[in-house]
Amino acid sequence: MLGLGLVPERKAADRLGRALDEMWAMSQLLAETRAEVVGLAPPSTDLGDVLDAVVVETEKAAFEILRQAERAQAAAGRLHDGTSADPKHDLEAVNEAATAIVLACGFQDITGQRVRKVLSTMRQIEARVSALVELMGIRPEETRAQQAATAPAGEASLLNGPSSAAEGGLGQSAVDDLFG
Repeated sequence: MLGLGLVPERKAADRLGRALDEMWAMSQLLAETRAEVVGLAPPSTDLGDVLDAVVVETEKAAFEILRQAERAQAAAGRLHDGTSADPKHDLEAVNEAATAIVLACGFQDITGQRVRKVLSTMRQIEARVSALVELMGIRPEETRAQQAATAPAGEASLLNGPSSAAEGGLGQSAVDDLFG
């Protein structure tokens, strides 16, 4: 008889134990989620400024390359046509322009380093976001559906810029062939 009176108390204790286990698990999940969110803090370097610097350096280099190419073409044209007043000066101009073009192409080294830095940071952020999504139990198909639902339409969809050849877009040589 004494054992029968303890059954409801044991069931209540079991339910309480399971509830405590669930609360502990939720507490752990919240702690892990908080740690992931804290890890998503923006990097100390403003990536936008880094990319802006890449754009500025690229524009300056492109302008200098075009300017020097036009200078070389003008001098070479005079030499070719036989209209050069000073052939030695025009040959020097072609050589100087070629050297300036090579020097202007040096922009790629510093801009490449900057782009690699931004890519590295972006990959770290992507990894953290993926870990957070996994931690929260969100399935990949849920995120794709949300992205499709919020994708820009009309002209706003064009703000993503041109697609690369790797994404199935046209490469520079294909564009050149079109206008060729």
